[in-house]
Amino acid sequence: MRLIGRRHPTAGQRAAGGALARAQRDRIAAEARRPEVEAAAEVLRLARYENHFAERIAAAYRGVPHA
Repeated sequence: MRLIGRRHPTAGQRAAGGALARAQRDRIAAEARRPEVEAAAEVLRLARYENHFAERIAAAYRGVPHA
């Protein structure tokens, strides 16, 4: 029995379906990389903090108040 109004998907519907599938696949891949990204972000955060701390110490030796 054939359903009434059931037609083949249009080109736009096929393109949208493909885009949705790619987005879902990319999200799964991004979620899989999340721990690595968070670890890299933590390394960068620590380096930024250390650079800031070193700059504050250098400014204190130069006599710059509250640098």
